[in-house]
Amino acid sequence: MTDKSMIIDAGRKAGARTFPRIPNWNVIVLGVLALGLLLWGCGGPSQQVLTAQALSQRQAPDPKQALQNQLMVQATQASLVNYKDYKVGPEDQLVIEIYGQDKLNRELRVSGQGEITMPLVGVVKVAGMTPQEIEKRLIELYDAKYLINPQITVAVKEFRYQRVAVTGAVAKPGSYEIIGPRTLLEVLSLAGGFINQGYPTGGGAQAGDVVNVIRHQNAPDIVNSMKSSAPKPFAPKTETLVIDLRRLVSGQEPQLNVMVRNGDVVNVPFAGTAYVLGGVKKPGNIAVKENITVSQAVAMAGGIDPILGTSSITIMRFDEKGKPISIITNLDSIIARSDPDLPLKDSDVVVVNESTLKKSLYIIRTLLPIPSGSYSMAGF
Repeated sequence: MTDKSMIIDAGRKAGARTFPRIPNWNVIVLGVLALGLLLWGCGGPSQQVLTAQALSQRQAPDPKQALQNQLMVQATQASLVNYKDYKVGPEDQLVIEIYGQDKLNRELRVSGQGEITMPLVGVVKVAGMTPQEIEKRLIELYDAKYLINPQITVAVKEFRYQRVAVTGAVAKPGSYEIIGPRTLLEVLSLAGGFINQGYPTGGGAQAGDVVNVIRHQNAPDIVNSMKSSAPKPFAPKTETLVIDLRRLVSGQEPQLNVMVRNGDVVNVPFAGTAYVLGGVKKPGNIAVKENITVSQAVAMAGGIDPILGTSSITIMRFDEKGKPISIITNLDSIIARSDPDLPLKDSDVVVVNESTLKKSLYIIRTLLPIPSGSYSMAGF
């Protein structure tokens, strides 16, 4: 008899009890499920989702910092432009020089009625005119009776104070008192630039795609209104300039960078909001701006969750009549260009559908921890 057999026989004679090993069914079940999940994960669909996610991530630009940087650059350059389009108003101080006629030169302030008084020609209305337009008008007046081919220059020595309000999606909304001619970009820069908080998800507000300049047109003639028998409401008319924000900040279309006038209201509307829910890594809200599409929204929400998400997507929105509708699409089909990459609208809800199988496996793995090894029982 070997030494090992002697030890076992001695244990039996001493009355030791041995128990048969009990199969651990939790381990068996989890092992089978884990093997199935491993095999399933090695297939094509998961890899395809990741590829779609990567491609859609490339399609999602981050305009926040670029737009802000462009604003500051263009605002700095705007301060160097020639303000030939500046319109003179009350309280501006003008320097008027007539070549060869020193006695006619004047340095004077525009009256509250927008007028100046020049030798020989008398009172001249200058409010609302550029310095070049004033020069042309004075040349016409002097050339008509007093001088032959006069050469006249007009310059603004001191500018009046102007009050401008900036509202909406800017860092520092409020009323600003500015001196002299200021462009739209300069005023936006004074207000701290655009709000781009909470980008891409997680709350906050962002600027939209346009900026509105609301200004008062010329007020009605009070004297003529009093002479008329028909009552007329005394309310100045307003006009609104709607300017594309990205084209403005790009600097490629300088005509969009208009001069801001006294009393203007510069409004930067907030961007709309859409929501991305379901099987994504960072569900939440995103700003609807710059024609953001479904694939970009998914990318901005962190991409598809590899544990729960699928490429199946449902878009819930309201139609023109306020009736709720659902649009079914697929991220893989969008990437393959077999489905259109639809632009989102304000209040859209994008739901990335979750896989029931993936969710079940995830719950099982979470609730039933896998033991590190099998157990045996022995007692004496």
